[in-house]
Amino acid sequence: MLFFAVTLGFFVENQREHYIEHVRAKDFSKTLVKDLHNDTALIHDHKKNAGLYIAFADTLLALSQSRLEGPSASRFSFYTRFMYWTGAITWNNATFEQIKNSGSLRYFKNYKLLEKMMNYEAITKRIDMEAYNNTIRGNLLLKQINVIIEPIHHQKLSKYFLVSLDTISIKTIEQLSSQNSESLESNRAEIKELLNMVVVQQRNFQRNIDVSWKEAEDLAIELISDLKKEYHIE
Repeated sequence: MLFFAVTLGFFVENQREHYIEHVRAKDFSKTLVKDLHNDTALIHDHKKNAGLYIAFADTLLALSQSRLEGPSASRFSFYTRFMYWTGAITWNNATFEQIKNSGSLRYFKNYKLLEKMMNYEAITKRIDMEAYNNTIRGNLLLKQINVIIEPIHHQKLSKYFLVSLDTISIKTIEQLSSQNSESLESNRAEIKELLNMVVVQQRNFQRNIDVSWKEAEDLAIELISDLKKEYHIE
């Protein structure tokens, strides 16, 4: 009887511990789902902005084929202003960091799900490394932009950013891109250097859209579905 009582007590305590771990995993999962939803929204915004960057880069390359004087110089300066955008994503990873640092990964008994969570973290870290390199090039581009754009024109453009460009009216954009500008022909060497760097950034952003960000977005959506199913989250 004593052996039976001890065994039963051990079994009950073990079940209680499993229940508590499941509850904690579910609580973490609810927050993870919110974080992943926020990540997908950020990825969507960055895809949109990267698309603008790619289009502006094409416009600059097209404008550079003609003499950069008068209206052409003004339009070139307008689009050049946005070329230092770097596209770094601020991931919502606080919950997962808490899970790791508190030793709570053991609460997640579905190892396939846990593997996906670890893979998602690896993907975001790889994207962060790409963004770091883009930031270095973006800082170099900013120096080149400061050489090319006239200070008066730059001052008018400085309050506008690529991420909020869709909030600017077409009329305002037309006014900003039709300012009187001096010829940029004397800056051809700097413009050539800038455009070569822009082409590199353009290529990297297209790869992010097609590969890196897509991979992160697809896995985030998959994780949201898996977490909801595993822990019966509405």
